[in-house]
Amino acid sequence: MLDLFCEKMPISSMLRGLLERCLSADRLNQIFDENASNQYTRNLLFSTVCHLLLHVVLRVHPSTHAAYQKFKTSIPVSITALYDKLNGMETAVSSALVRDMASDLSHVLDALEITPESWLPGYPIRILDGNSLAASEKRLQVHHAVGAAPLPGKSLVVLDPERRLVVEVFPCEDGHAQERSLLNAVIATFRAGQLWIADRNFCTLGFLEGIHQHQAYTILRRHANLPFVELAPFSQAALTEEGQRILEQPIEIEGRRHRRIRVELAKPTRDGDLYIDLITNLPATVGASTVADLYRKRWTLETAFQHIEKHFQSEINTLAYPGAALFGFCLALVAYNIFSVMLAALDSAHEKPVSKTVSSYYIAHDIASSFQALILLGDALDWSFLVTYSPAEFAHWLRQVALHIELPTLKKHSRGPKKPKQKPPYDPKHPHESTYQLLLGKKRA
Repeated sequence: MLDLFCEKMPISSMLRGLLERCLSADRLNQIFDENASNQYTRNLLFSTVCHLLLHVVLRVHPSTHAAYQKFKTSIPVSITALYDKLNGMETAVSSALVRDMASDLSHVLDALEITPESWLPGYPIRILDGNSLAASEKRLQVHHAVGAAPLPGKSLVVLDPERRLVVEVFPCEDGHAQERSLLNAVIATFRAGQLWIADRNFCTLGFLEGIHQHQAYTILRRHANLPFVELAPFSQAALTEEGQRILEQPIEIEGRRHRRIRVELAKPTRDGDLYIDLITNLPATVGASTVADLYRKRWTLETAFQHIEKHFQSEINTLAYPGAALFGFCLALVAYNIFSVMLAALDSAHEKPVSKTVSSYYIAHDIASSFQALILLGDALDWSFLVTYSPAEFAHWLRQVALHIELPTLKKHSRGPKKPKQKPPYDPKHPHESTYQLLLGKKRA
């Protein structure tokens, strides 16, 4: 029976297998026990909360309440107790969940034997950026007297772009907190030899000091307030293949030598900037144009955010408490990582990069439409054998299931940009028209 599900519902079966292996109840409850400081387990397990809310994140159920109604017979508490558990969720638990899952999925990627395209050989890349959650519904009493939109929190996210994995997240419950206030936690994760790419908001002396202390490298867009000393004039401008001018200058920051790369823009930014300055401590063997290209790829994380927002319910606006909202966002990051492994399994099964030709929209739609059916029909099936598999054995299982996916049904259909249409003038004397008569007039014409 399990083989039949894998043949007929391969995408949902891969998802079910990854959830069984990476988000087993014992594993999730262990993460909670090791990282929770204030919450404790009485009747409602952390694993139960994870599995229920994950159905909302994957759009299998439209809301937390709808998911509860579906699983209420197996949940030993009331809906009020469930919300209390969600509302008190600690950010340390949410961030540990993302970090632990990313580590495990990284081993699976290794076993799939997919060699990622290296951005800069010899330098593991990390992209850092912030994400603010959208305003929640005004469900709390403290919201009733406030006219402004309530922000449930924000976070800093770290992406390994070569493996398409979110490896770290640093949640903050204060929606108005400065992102720089979270940098100390980020700096603690630096490792020697890594290359960190980030926007100017993170271009601080503390960030650069952390890079130096951990013997890492960075490419940062220069912040206007960053103090430095010019050691020589700009070099003669070099031209890229697109005709863009790039200049380079040696500078000193806090007694340490860096390079300033100036990229002249073809058109001003929305802030009116005619160029951007990049600060890097990469050796001179890495050319200025390479540095500029690497920084341009920083938008990979922005693309990941867009993917998460578009295909998953990453911002559940009915979860008004910061802890609950951030927990939902972290589960969406876990779903994105699982999605990345599924794409890697496709490439591994077909021994070529087919994942670039499939539509993530169609994959997400397939999951939303068939995953619930798989759960209902295959609930009595035993998937626990996947937990006992070694990474190599589990990778083999993923490849075999991926072979059942009909790639033409997932083909990406690219189209050019939409051409703006001129809006017809509105005549208040004729506020509406009969579609039938318009079509009839078209036929007569």
